[in-house]
Amino acid sequence: MGSGGAGGEGGAAGGGGAGGGGTGAELPNIVTIVADDLGFSDLGAFGGEISTPNLDTLAAEGRILTGHRSGSLCAPTRAMLVSGTDSHSVGLGRMGGGTGPQAGQPGYEGHLTDNALSVAEILKDAGYHTYIAGKWHLGDDEDQSPPARGFERSYVLLGGVAAFFNEYADPPTTAQTRLYREDGVHTQPPRGFYATELYTDKLIQYIESNRADGKPFFAFATYTAPHWPLQAPPEYIDRYSGRYDAGYDAIREQRLARLKSRGIIPESFTPNPRLPSDGTNPKTWEQLTPEERIYEARRMEIYAAMVENLDANIGRLIQYLKRVGEYENTFIFFQSDNGAEGGNREGFAASDPSRSGPVVNTLENLGRPGSYIGVGPRWAEVSATPFRLWKSYTTEGGVAVPAIARLPGQHHAKPQFDGTTHVVDFLPTVLELAGVPNPGNTYKGREVVPISGRSILPVLDDRATAVRAPGEALIWEHGNHRYVIRDNWKLLWLGAPYGPTPRAWTLYDLATDRGEINDVSAAHPEVAAELAAAWTQYAKGRRVILTE
Repeated sequence: MGSGGAGGEGGAAGGGGAGGGGTGAELPNIVTIVADDLGFSDLGAFGGEISTPNLDTLAAEGRILTGHRSGSLCAPTRAMLVSGTDSHSVGLGRMGGGTGPQAGQPGYEGHLTDNALSVAEILKDAGYHTYIAGKWHLGDDEDQSPPARGFERSYVLLGGVAAFFNEYADPPTTAQTRLYREDGVHTQPPRGFYATELYTDKLIQYIESNRADGKPFFAFATYTAPHWPLQAPPEYIDRYSGRYDAGYDAIREQRLARLKSRGIIPESFTPNPRLPSDGTNPKTWEQLTPEERIYEARRMEIYAAMVENLDANIGRLIQYLKRVGEYENTFIFFQSDNGAEGGNREGFAASDPSRSGPVVNTLENLGRPGSYIGVGPRWAEVSATPFRLWKSYTTEGGVAVPAIARLPGQHHAKPQFDGTTHVVDFLPTVLELAGVPNPGNTYKGREVVPISGRSILPVLDDRATAVRAPGEALIWEHGNHRYVIRDNWKLLWLGAPYGPTPRAWTLYDLATDRGEINDVSAAHPEVAAELAAAWTQYAKGRRVILTE
């Protein structure tokens, strides 16, 4: 981005950092864990009230990254993680493919294109086993599936959403038979499955199947929790009964206090205020009827149950690594793919091919097979504490995500890193860790988009205090929403419905206002102009096509 960031030029990979294969040391295993639509403050380590002991322990052994950004939606983030570069350059300029003037244009193919590097392909060529289980969302066709991108074993949901239980018709519809692939071949999930548990089972099975040969492995756990529809195993659903009866504001204030007490944000931090209740935004807690409050609280209870179950499955994976003696030689990186989901998703049930039968959204059935709800905008505001808005938007609530990195053999937390990191930084980081050279602009005889991320390994092993040089910008766009982040400045453009009217850039000083409350563009016109010019250069170089 931009000059040296996710849309920039180059990006170091290779070199002999801690554990690096270039030193002749044993190659480290690499485990990447991505949650789906998890908000910044949902984990215990990030101020949340949800029980997440395994991720909290990972944070206590590793390093929390408080300035980590993702894309604002699922597929673009995954494209950037896999390829190490901007999503516009590798087919995901818009999730699902271009619309209107974007349709058929380069960068808007709707799948990871052939000019993209793949972390799995590079590591496989370097001697790694490569495994993935969970959400793919980077192409449905066989030549776009994980085996075509270097994954040796794979079990993936091809698209972006599916029920967590098997709700297929009997016999399944044609569409249902084409939702999942295992090792490139269409498959159907078991009748009794719960998605988060099945993905964990598969990864453990894949690692175990080749463990005897002693080769290192790259395992990508790309979970779908806690994405809608909100569904959880029965034994988890009632664990949070009554926990959210106090309402949106009370839970948000509790999270804010813990974020400050744990030093994740400074004591002086002013959070973005909740949205007003008007024609665009839903009711506040005070405006809900008693019955509505019960229903709303149940949404968050199920969401929390999904997050706790996700943490338990991450714990299963970690315990397996410890049991077989691989944990000490494993680099683990965790992040969410974007901010919490703030849309009302009940209406999507009719178009979700993974389910059959009527939708039963009675209070008693919420979270169980047949139900279909999202967490909704007011609870998304809570998940995004202390930031503004949620998934889909380039505000901090949409792109600032919880992230944790643990180096091989690390057992004591290092101070959190507050500098800017980005999802494109994952590929150069693991290449440096494994001692694999940066491929540049060609790989195995084909032209590829060069890595534009920066390795964060020098920060993780205390060889550096920053990932990006002063003045280096991160720039990105999706769905007409845009940002430019340079040093402490963030230039923001929001499309409908939350941007200013008439449309205009706004400028925020992240050093004092990461809550994005006070537009200081009038006070710093020269900064706004410089960052807007950087955006124009980025948009031209990435061939960005706006639709409003």
